[in-house]
Amino acid sequence: METIKTAYDDLPEMVMIPKKFIHKKGEIIFIINDSAASDKNTGLIQCYGTVPDFPERLTQGQYEQRDAL
Repeated sequence: METIKTAYDDLPEMVMIPKKFIHKKGEIIFIINDSAASDKNTGLIQCYGTVPDFPERLTQGQYEQRDAL
């Protein structure tokens, strides 16, 4: 898989792609950065609740004794 990431301050009407990508299966994703959405403090809040609750880890046993270097 080969990817290209390009950021625009002002999106053009048409986006050009390299010739080697023409007539190939691909995916284009547009992510628009609004001023309210680009606030750095909202990133964690937006992800809240997306990760399932995992069960507590079982005991991992005793650590082995190692010699100091």
